[in-house]
Amino acid sequence: MLTLAPYGAVMAGPSKPPLLTVQTMGESSDHCDCCGNESRCVWGMVTHGDTAVAAYWMHWTVGHLTEPGANLDLILGRWGASASAEDRVVVSLLHRQQPDGSPALMVTDAADRPAAKGELSRTALARTDVIGTPLAAQVFAIADAIYEQDDRFF
Repeated sequence: MLTLAPYGAVMAGPSKPPLLTVQTMGESSDHCDCCGNESRCVWGMVTHGDTAVAAYWMHWTVGHLTEPGANLDLILGRWGASASAEDRVVVSLLHRQQPDGSPALMVTDAADRPAAKGELSRTALARTDVIGTPLAAQVFAIADAIYEQDDRFF
């Protein structure tokens, strides 16, 4: 099973740089087949120091954050020339805006997400593989870093 280094808090301290750093990489837009609204996707990498620990894709349709929501797909694990798809896993999260405007984020099964069908990872984790495990804290620390540092969505 994949082992990731624990990250702890996203920030190293009140005036220190983030322990996890987000590098934005690309974005695309199209139109939703169901409603015709703009559909957007942004992606990037997350590093811990000089080490890449995750790639991410956030996909949503404008005007539909309450239902069906936005998908955040993470590919976690080792990166670089000596790493392969076997060294990485896919974890998927669902973002929904609540009636009061506050966001909610939950882990979902990754098997049906596009990231699970690509060449970057061989293993898609189910919700039960993440929730209640040490991996959950790492997943949410990475998600927090993305939400705090990538200002391209919502």
